[in-house]
Amino acid sequence: MKSSQMRKPARRSDRVSLQLQVRVSGTFAMGREFTTNTRTLLISRHGAKILLGHEIIPYSTLNIGCLETQKEADARLVGFMGEEPDGPSYGIEFLDKNVNLWNIAFPPLTESAKAVARLLLECPRCHAIELAYLNEIEALVFQVNHYVPRTCGNCNDLSLWKQAESMVSRTPIPSPAQPVSKRQSNAETPIRTRNERKEIRFSLQFTACVRSLRLGEEVVATEKLSRGGFSFQSERCYAVDDLVEVAVPYNRDSGNIFVLGSHCSSRGPSRARTDPLRRVVCQTS
Repeated sequence: MKSSQMRKPARRSDRVSLQLQVRVSGTFAMGREFTTNTRTLLISRHGAKILLGHEIIPYSTLNIGCLETQKEADARLVGFMGEEPDGPSYGIEFLDKNVNLWNIAFPPLTESAKAVARLLLECPRCHAIELAYLNEIEALVFQVNHYVPRTCGNCNDLSLWKQAESMVSRTPIPSPAQPVSKRQSNAETPIRTRNERKEIRFSLQFTACVRSLRLGEEVVATEKLSRGGFSFQSERCYAVDDLVEVAVPYNRDSGNIFVLGSHCSSRGPSRARTDPLRRVVCQTS
């Protein structure tokens, strides 16, 4: 099936690309019990994607212990999710919908409609960690100051929240591709009126990560950012309606929130330009 024909799966919460050390106990397909230490690749409010080098019966029950939070929870093995460089990965889903194994507050997904940027932020007082949806003004404040004023739901204190780094695993993580150099375009951009756009766009220059099944992973610099998506420059040739995952902003030293998006349009380099960069517009879900 072509990427343009793929449908975006329904989400119950945003997924965070975060490697946390976990202990997994369960039963092999042959009936023998096991306990192993491994790590997450993605986490969400309701489960995770983990590395697991064992053949386990789908929908079997596992016990998951998070070494960072010292919490445990029972989970259902949903199924195989693909081969990673370090081995096979599997999806798990918590049996108790109210469990918070990761000690991260996930807001209702309905609040993501206001999001220009998504971040894991940490309270400087009590060190509570929340997945935060930043609107245009909050994103501008964070871009300039690297913090956002927030009231903590845990300690009820108003303080300056910074990007959370305390939960980052010490396990070596492969380095992502280098950011594509951002160069100034000599080509004139057609003037559009405000009414032609669904959302107002802001000149917010964040580092972003774009993942495509067809083109792989790319770290880019945003040019224009809105609640509906962002634009960037790339040497890669994205096709209309390519299904991608994007994280804005992106920081390899912290947890990154990837959301589904589709490529809307791409403008090739001007004939007067000597570099191969294209301007790409990505619409996020």
